[in-house]
Amino acid sequence: MTLYDSSVVIDYLAGQSAAVEYVSTHSGDTAHILPLALFEVYQGEVFKSGPADFAAVDNALSWLTVVDETAAIARAAGELQDALRTGGTPLAARDAFIAGAAVARDERLVVADSDFDVPGLGARISIELI
Repeated sequence: MTLYDSSVVIDYLAGQSAAVEYVSTHSGDTAHILPLALFEVYQGEVFKSGPADFAAVDNALSWLTVVDETAAIARAAGELQDALRTGGTPLAARDAFIAGAAVARDERLVVADSDFDVPGLGARISIELI
């Protein structure tokens, strides 16, 4: 099972080859996204040039399932953030929540930006940068 960060999904929608290839290669995997990450994707639609087309985004992302176990994720995110802070480098709050979801759900987190390039994170979660 794979949890996608908004960075990968935004790149996928933009036709970035690495994201499109990754999603295609892993099309048989269960693919999840958090409401927070999906909101970030919709924000990209709001601020793009031209009118927003949320229906097109929904159609293009039908391969993703939105997951939300907020209480368990919030606690796992807090515990992860505490461990990273103790190690010297915490994540931004929204990124800690997304990484915490990977912990709580025991899923691989796939990202396409350096927001999750934090010392010690890879020892705590399965993370893949594309």
